[in-house]
This record gives sequence, C-alpha cells and structure tokens, in this order.
Amino acid sequence: MTPFPPSGAVLAARQGFPTGLVQPDGGYRFSLDPLLLAAFARPKRDARVADLGTGCGVAALALLLREGVHTPREALGLDVDPAMVRAAGENARLLGLEHVFRAEERDLRDIRRIHPPETFTLALANPPYREPGTGQDCLSPGRQDARFATRGNAGDFARAASWLLANRGAFCAVYPADRLADLMEACRDARLAPKRLRLVHSRLDEPARLALLEAVKNAGSGMVVEPPLELHEGRGEATRLCSAALAFCPALATRGEAARREDA
Repeated sequence: MTPFPPSGAVLAARQGFPTGLVQPDGGYRFSLDPLLLAAFARPKRDARVADLGTGCGVAALALLLREGVHTPREALGLDVDPAMVRAAGENARLLGLEHVFRAEERDLRDIRRIHPPETFTLALANPPYREPGTGQDCLSPGRQDARFATRGNAGDFARAASWLLANRGAFCAVYPADRLADLMEACRDARLAPKRLRLVHSRLDEPARLALLEAVKNAGSGMVVEPPLELHEGRGEATRLCSAALAFCPALATRGEAARREDA
C-alpha cells in the first residue's frame, strides 16, 4: 500500500479507522453513511476515484485502506469547505495515504472549468440530504452546507460525476431511501444509468432509511436490486449492530463504539 513500511503510529491509525480522524471544530460530523458507501462501491483494479463532497475524506480513505483486487490506485477528494479539505489531507497523512490521496477545495458546480473530463473510473458521493428551507438551520456554515443542498444538490453531484467519469465508469451514492426517485432521475439526466441498488434498514421490519445506488455512465437499462441490509438487532439497551452489517462493513464496529463513547 505504501512505498515503505508504515510506522507504528500509521498502523495504529489504520487499525482504529475511522476513530481518531480529524474533524473541524464546529463542522459536520461524519456518520455511518460514508462507511456504508465505501463498502458498497466496487472499484476496478487500479481505479482512479473521485470523492465528491469528500468532507474529512472518510469514504475515499476507507476504499484506499481496502485490501485485495478492489483497492484503488489513487483518490481525489473534492469539497467546497476549506476546513474539510484541510482535515481530509491531515487524515491521509495520519493513515500514511498521502501519496495516493489528495484533497482540493472545489465547487462541483464549476467542475467543467476546474477539471478535465473522463479522467476517473469511479466517483463517490454522499450529497446533502435536505433541500433548503425544509428543516432547522445549523449554527455552523460548514454543517449547513453539509446537511442542506445550498451549494450543490443531487443533480449537481450527478452532473459532476458524469463529467469526471470515463465511459462505463461508475457513480456510487448514498441518499435517503424516501428520496431515491430524485437521485435516480438526477443520474438518468446526467447519462448515468442505475445498475445496482441496495436499501439499508435500521431493522427489516422498519422502512428503509438509506439507499446505496450504483449508476454507470452510458450503460443500457436493467438494474440489480441486492438483498436489503439490516443494521441493528435487539431493542433498547440491547441494540447492537447485527452480524450481516458487520460482515458488509467491518468499520461500522469501530465507528459504533466511538459514537457510544461520544454519547456517554
């Protein structure tokens, strides 16, 4: 993974991932969603990955830490928030991945001006979930931009992905399940054909909470709907991540433990 043996500090950071990641004070705190997105993505061997709205780099870095044939060659994180860009760069250094990951402060709505087309084989996106005016505003501008589509909506992310992706490149996104139709429409409008879908439930007897979607540039019709993913079992204080969720995304165990410590 690196051109030289990683230090003990780097190994410890990798083993503890995603705990210990730098996140700007007052900024948006990453949830399970980018971890699920990275677990869902299937980059080709030696893929070049664009992580759109990278935040502190969680999804792209999770892919780069993956072992085996689906480890990307390199990743670029793009985000409009300079504090998040700095945090993503620092996290790459903590994990010993600075030679294969870089972060840039960019507005995806200007993608045609700032990046050449068709230079990536995979694009990731965890777009803001809320439309402006549909919920209580955040006190921090960074959290506001991450939660509300004030500086880019699903359509902007899909168009940016389509511009950056080579022919038959894949766009993988995580989005609220109840707004899946909006995401699929945005993909189709950007010449990204939905090809693979997995719905995420807190529990299978509850409505789906998230949708994980893969769309392929210039592909034909036809989509595979994968089995639903259940995150939790048990109730109340006995609630825990279920084995299927941990098998799908082992990093959930570390993130879940960190969340419990934060809530304590």
